[in-house]
Amino acid sequence: MNDAPEENVEPTRKTSRGQRLRGWVTSQPRLRLGLVGVVALALVAGAWTGVSYASNGSEPAAAKPSATADAGDSQSLSPEPHPSTAPEKEKTEKEKKPKPKATEEEEKPKTEAPAPGCDGFSGNQLTACKMLDDHGFGTDQMDCLSQLWDHESGWNHQASNGSSGAYGIPQALPGDKMASAGSDWSSNPATQIEWGLGYIADRYGNPCGAWGFWQSNNYY
Repeated sequence: MNDAPEENVEPTRKTSRGQRLRGWVTSQPRLRLGLVGVVALALVAGAWTGVSYASNGSEPAAAKPSATADAGDSQSLSPEPHPSTAPEKEKTEKEKKPKPKATEEEEKPKTEAPAPGCDGFSGNQLTACKMLDDHGFGTDQMDCLSQLWDHESGWNHQASNGSSGAYGIPQALPGDKMASAGSDWSSNPATQIEWGLGYIADRYGNPCGAWGFWQSNNYY
């Protein structure tokens, strides 16, 4: 018989499912504490990065745009080409050039040709031509007056129309009407012409007006 003492050996314990569950629940606070520590470290690291960026005034390398993008932006922002203004400058320079001065002949105002004078007339016609201006007529009216009284009396201051009683150069009807121009109306050609020009001015405006009427009616 063996008298050696027996060793105290603990019997192997079997871990039940309930014990394992309790152990997991017990370890959960430790796990949560670990996660909280990791998150806190991450926040601290991010804050430090922001402070470092603000103090250095530079961006992280990843935030910088690529060289290709910069080139594209610079091309899109470049000013559009404008057409040359050289033609406008040439036009302005031409306008500024002084115009050549007009010659003396060009500077002189063009005047109308002078009215014909009385040089081509004589006798009673010359007397009448010189009296035109007194009644506001120009010598250009003399041609009409010459034809008018040539048809009426042939410029004869003694011409008389036996059937009508008209008398003198203007063939006044009756002849004594000419007394308003002078008492010598029956013998003075100038007195007859004075009366005749006044009659024409009052009735027709001018000798050419009287001559135009005579051509249509054979009297005036």
